[in-house]
Amino acid sequence: MNFNYNTLQVTLNKESRSISIALNRPEEQNAINVEMLFELESLFGWLTSHLEVNAVVLTGNGDIFCNGFDQNELRIMSEEKFQKYIVRFQKIVTGMLSLPQTIICDLKDGARGMGIELALGADIRIARSTSSVNFNTLKTGWVPCCGGISLLSQWVGHSAARYWTMTSARVGSQEMINKGLIGKTYSTSEDALSPLLKEIAAQAPVPRIQAKRSFLEGMMAELKRGLEYETVFAFAAMKTEDWKKDPTNEEGFKSARDLAKELKKSLQPEPSLS
Repeated sequence: MNFNYNTLQVTLNKESRSISIALNRPEEQNAINVEMLFELESLFGWLTSHLEVNAVVLTGNGDIFCNGFDQNELRIMSEEKFQKYIVRFQKIVTGMLSLPQTIICDLKDGARGMGIELALGADIRIARSTSSVNFNTLKTGWVPCCGGISLLSQWVGHSAARYWTMTSARVGSQEMINKGLIGKTYSTSEDALSPLLKEIAAQAPVPRIQAKRSFLEGMMAELKRGLEYETVFAFAAMKTEDWKKDPTNEEGFKSARDLAKELKKSLQPEPSLS
């Protein structure tokens, strides 16, 4: 199979019957753009019908797994387009949970924002011992909306998820291990993936797939409800258009009071001409 993508580097490992997907925009710290979104959709769609693939390794070229969404691209999006973008990305994350393959996400030295949410769709997460992840979504002007609240709460517990999100925390590898966000750390000179892929390849395929489905069914009702709420509140926050702003300059985000005034004004009836 020849995988010809512009934003992904894909390789097959026949020995472990696995596939490696590397986000391939290292000059942008593998920030997700529209093209990458489409290519991930295409590749994950291909995986749904290829049960002979045992495992998927999702990582990034360079030292960082993923820097989140491409901010330069978001700044020229309309609210309607951004909402459609979010819905498609949410389907990618939840679709990973349903794929028949065991998915391993290698965070390398870290991830930020929506890059973390993409990693939440994996079955197993590993990272370098020097790794840290930055829950900076609120600092970039929108609400976590693709599992960054509901799915994160399932993986690490509600208290840790709330604290990390509401403080825009930078979380190191040891805390990620302690809370269960990752299962293993490794040194830069260590091959952490080969032993995992070898163990997965030795498993009986049907029980492996059924075990993954069983884990999913046990959490699906709560996750579905949580994602619905994430979408509602994320879309409501988009009215500020804060996602288009650069948080490092003096422009500042819109205040809740100013937004309320604008919404109240927009809801007032037009004056009658009669």
